[in-house]
Amino acid sequence: MSEHSEASEAIWSMTKVLRSTIVSAVIMGTGVILVALAFYPPFSAVGIFLGVIGAWLNMRFLDRSIGKISLEDGESMKSLRRRVRGPVLIRLGILTAGVLGLVILYSPVGIGSLVGLVVFQFCFIVNLGRAQLASGGSE
Repeated sequence: MSEHSEASEAIWSMTKVLRSTIVSAVIMGTGVILVALAFYPPFSAVGIFLGVIGAWLNMRFLDRSIGKISLEDGESMKSLRRRVRGPVLIRLGILTAGVLGLVILYSPVGIGSLVGLVVFQFCFIVNLGRAQLASGGSE
């Protein structure tokens, strides 16, 4: 199999993982929001929604930034990782500061947004594992 077809297969696989992550995060997030509305302050449901949306936006920005980057002639993978690392750390820092700010300003929304982030990441990890198992594990 050529490098081009392997890369195309990896991109297609990642696209499927992202789609299934979004669908499962919406379903799981809706369930968690309903539980929050039933047992916790109503604004915690708003925070859960904001957390899932924030995680989704972060994933979309990461996906787009990786899609735009290509290995230039003579460039090592290490330098490529360095180019990606900065924007990723900035986005994660902004997201973390936003969640901490919400926790300080109004705890139900802040903790809810943290729960929303966890829901999205849990769905992402489960879908990655499922894709890995479907492809026959690590080779």
